[in-house]
Amino acid sequence: MTGRCHCGNLEIVFETNLSPKDMVPRACQCSFCRKHSTAAISDPAGHVTFLAKDPKKLNRYTFGLGSTEFLICRTCGVYVGAFMPSGDEAAFANVMASALDLREEFPNPPIAVHRTQENFEERQNRRREMWTPATLVQVPE
Repeated sequence: MTGRCHCGNLEIVFETNLSPKDMVPRACQCSFCRKHSTAAISDPAGHVTFLAKDPKKLNRYTFGLGSTEFLICRTCGVYVGAFMPSGDEAAFANVMASALDLREEFPNPPIAVHRTQENFEERQNRRREMWTPATLVQVPE
């Protein structure tokens, strides 16, 4: 699956054997995700690559526990996914179904998820289990 932000600066390549009908998007109920009407998808057996053509236009927004970067285009404002770097370990991410080219093919409505009671370690462990291994590529100037 592929996708991008509205202006095309942030691209997504989501490698998965799952089809949109096999996925149930998640709607986190934190204030950030509610304001963005999120529908997050992931596949622990897949891989996602985010490509920032102009890294200066990539906002790597963090809040709360600071464990994750919310990838937002500075030009068009589209939130494409959440990226959890892990230092020397693999990074993990989820993807906003609305940013994918196949967004209309997801028949399942997002399910509400509440994660506010998790501490830093619990949140990171859950994401390592449920999110997709990921790479963030920033094209040099």
